[in-house]
Amino acid sequence: MELHSKLHPNRIYRVRPEDTYDLTIQLALETGIRLLVCGNRLPFYEIAYTLAGLVGQDYETILCERIFFSRAETCTQLIDFLCGLEADPLPLLVTDLLTRFGEEGDDQVDELFFACQIELERLSKIAPVIVSATPRPPLERLGFALQRITQALEIE
Repeated sequence: MELHSKLHPNRIYRVRPEDTYDLTIQLALETGIRLLVCGNRLPFYEIAYTLAGLVGQDYETILCERIFFSRAETCTQLIDFLCGLEADPLPLLVTDLLTRFGEEGDDQVDELFFACQIELERLSKIAPVIVSATPRPPLERLGFALQRITQALEIE
């Protein structure tokens, strides 16, 4: 059974960061994927080259047809990117979601997380949204909030 058939709109799924590599390749092979990388954990270029070898396409074609890649270096970039995204039937994977929140002041974190949540929910109305995150101190409370708004997705 294809992974994409298990994913449904109106849901935000949560995966373990160590599963994002395989998930990205699997969804790129099945349907294509929109990928927003927030941390440095996912070896994106390795994924693109691996995928190119699997399907017999060149690297540039992979980036034009299968993986639509963006990177957020700050929390503001993350929010701006999500706000600017049009709803699309391709799944959206946001890796290391909470990483950029750790760089913000305590007085802004909750407001920025709420803005992020609203955008993720908006985007999930058309296609599945998947996030990975590792809530490290002092962001444990955001990890709990993320668990409340997401559904765990086990990758086989």
